[in-house]
Amino acid sequence: EEAPVRDLFHNPGHPYTRGLLASVPRIDHGKAPLHVIHGTVPPISKIPTGCRFHPRCPVAGPECAIQEPVFKDVGPEHKVRCWYALEKGGR
Repeated sequence: EEAPVRDLFHNPGHPYTRGLLASVPRIDHGKAPLHVIHGTVPPISKIPTGCRFHPRCPVAGPECAIQEPVFKDVGPEHKVRCWYALEKGGR
């Protein structure tokens, strides 16, 4: 994902970016449990085909395992490499 910093933090488009930002502890949320990105990052020798995040992505569809997504514009100066960026809360 490529975007101006403010846009990235206020309107992340990729499910991985949203997961990372959701996992940051916040003082105003008390002792609420942190968000978890399930699964394990694969070793560099076993990168999956298609989107590299698809085995751990909560919104992955069949095409995610087959073809690597291309960058698409989702806003001014905001590009995301995801088939389902900003759709249905991630799909």
